[in-house]
Formats: sequence, structure tokens, C-alpha cells
Amino acid sequence: MASPKKIQPKKIIKTTLTFLAGLALPVSLAVGWHVAYGQQDAPDKPRQAYTGGPQRVPQPYQPGPVATSAPQPQAKPAQTAQPAAQASTKQPVNVASVEQAPTVPAGDELDDMRRIFSSTVQQPNMERMDRYIKGWKNAPKVQQALEDRRNRLARMDRRFLDFVREDVSAQLKQRGMTFERSQYFVYADRNPKTQFVLVGFYDSDARHIEFLGADLMSSGNLEKGGDYYVTPTGVFENLVDNFGYRALGTPNQEGWRGLGAKDSRVWDFGDQKSVKKYKGGNTVSQMRLLMHSTDPDKGEPRLGRTDSKGCVRISHTLNHFLDTYAILDLNYEQWAKTRPESWLLKKDRRPVSHPGKYLIVGDSSSYFTAQANP
Repeated sequence: MASPKKIQPKKIIKTTLTFLAGLALPVSLAVGWHVAYGQQDAPDKPRQAYTGGPQRVPQPYQPGPVATSAPQPQAKPAQTAQPAAQASTKQPVNVASVEQAPTVPAGDELDDMRRIFSSTVQQPNMERMDRYIKGWKNAPKVQQALEDRRNRLARMDRRFLDFVREDVSAQLKQRGMTFERSQYFVYADRNPKTQFVLVGFYDSDARHIEFLGADLMSSGNLEKGGDYYVTPTGVFENLVDNFGYRALGTPNQEGWRGLGAKDSRVWDFGDQKSVKKYKGGNTVSQMRLLMHSTDPDKGEPRLGRTDSKGCVRISHTLNHFLDTYAILDLNYEQWAKTRPESWLLKKDRRPVSHPGKYLIVGDSSSYFTAQANP
């Protein structure tokens, strides 16, 4: 009877190593994918179904009590130094920087929206900036830069608002467009010395523009090179064809949540042509124009300076305001009438009576040059 064949130890080791090598390949691929993509906001637009609980029919805007606090992002509070004494050059918050307008077709709604904007966007962001200023007491240059941004927003006056009115009309006329009805809109001023974003209302009966308020934003910084663009000027419509989406809120490798806290709205205005640096010079290329929040901890202190890749970066409080009241969702609200289960629009939103659809990007550089050289 033949004796059983002995398995050589070398053969066992070789077989084991071959098995482990085969197992390591898919594991390493999975880990590499997670490192490269898993910690970033998805570059494409998610199409998952809404899973936020029982479905509710969105309620239209109804005048009522004004909220007294701003929505909080799903983020850890920023770490700051111990508070210092308030700088003596701080300007008082000019809540009336957007003048009290005469009654318009929206009636009480417009007055209510002003108060809501002031209490949930303007005041919280001013207080946030005050905390940043105090937190940088050991870095006077940074503290001064932050204070300058806060103060220029607080000092916004009627002459600037008149410029914005004229620029809105000029931008529309240049493109053969008009406001065909009363509606809200958003105006972004890409001037590096202002970096303002305003929410306006066009009254078609009076043919006049009023403003709810203003906030700081960040537009494109061409000087960073690479894939950084100048934010293009123009009139951009919020179309369903360029379907928006919401931030996943996951940080990238640097811990930066580029589209803001989880569930922040992203408005997509499609492919646009703009200027970027190329081989030591500038060239016109194509970019994707978005309006979105920025990282609540790392990005919001930088609002008020050119900092984005060409998109319009806004605060999480302004994002929540525009999203909740459907300020730019005229096309989406019409589209949603036949698709009530859409995951994009919040079920508890409160659409205003005159939603709009336009983001208008302008540049006030010429205005301030004229003011400096009358």
C-alpha cells in the first residue's frame, strides 16, 4: 500500500502567499477609493428618493411670528481664542441698510420677509463675525481684515442699493430680458472690495426693486490659478434642466466640507464661460456655476473675500433662508406640482407668494471708482 503523499512546507507557504495576494488587491482598491472619494462631497448629483419621514404637502408662506434664532449647521463649533475687548471701530449693525419700502403687492409678506431675513440671516451672521474678530485678538492683521468686512456690510447705504437696481436693469436689458412678473431674486456683487450678496424683490406693478437684506459671500479667486475662475457676470436662471442637489456634508482629506453642512442646498446654474489662468496668462474656459454654502468652521470666516473656484459661496443661514422660502424656485415649484415626492425640495418648506428664478451677478468696481473720483 502506497504511503500518503507528504505536502511540502514550501508548497503550503507558496499557496498561502498566493491566496493573500489575491485577497489584498480588492481590499487595497476599496481603501484607495474611500480615501480618494469617500470623504468628499459627491461630485455628481444624487438621485436618491426622499427618506425624511412622512410626506407632507408644502405649505405656502403665511404671515406669522418671526423666528428669533438662525438655523444651526450640523457642525462642531469653531475653535476660537478667549474673547478680547470689542474693537472701538466696529460699526453698529445697520438693520435699516435696506430701506423700509412702501407697500407692494406682496403686502405684509414682504415686511415679514424683511424681519425674518434680519433675525435669521443678518443678525446671526453679524454676531458670528463679532466672535471671529474677538477670537483673533492675537493676530491683529487678521482681526482687522475681519473687522473691515463686517463694517463695510454694516455701512451699506442707499446709493449702493440704487447702483444695484440700475445694474439689475442693465444686465436684463443687455440680454433682452425682463422681469415678466413680480418675483424675488438674488444679486451677487463680485467686486473684491465688497463681496456682497443681496436678496431683492421686483414689484411689477410699481416697476421697482426693494431689498430684504444683504450678507457677505465669496466669489472666484483667479490668482489661485489651476481650476480657479473669475465668477462670470450675467443673469442666470435656476432651471430644472440643471437639477440642483444637496451636500453630503462629509469632509475631504483636509477636513473641508466644500458644499457646507449636510443637507445644504446647491443651486446649479449650468455650464458658463469665464476667465482662468493658463500657462502664465489668462484664457476663457468653461466652468460649472453653482451657488452653495461653505464649510461652517473653516469657510465661513473667509466669506467677504474672493476665495471660491468661481462659484458663489454663501453662509449656511442664507442658504437655509433661500431654501426654506423657495426664493429662486419658481421653475422647481411648477415642476414639483406633478412630482410631489421629489427628494430635492423640502416637504416643510414655505414658498413665498412670488418665487423667482434669477441669480444676477454684477460688479460694483466701476461704481466705487466713480465714488472715489467724483
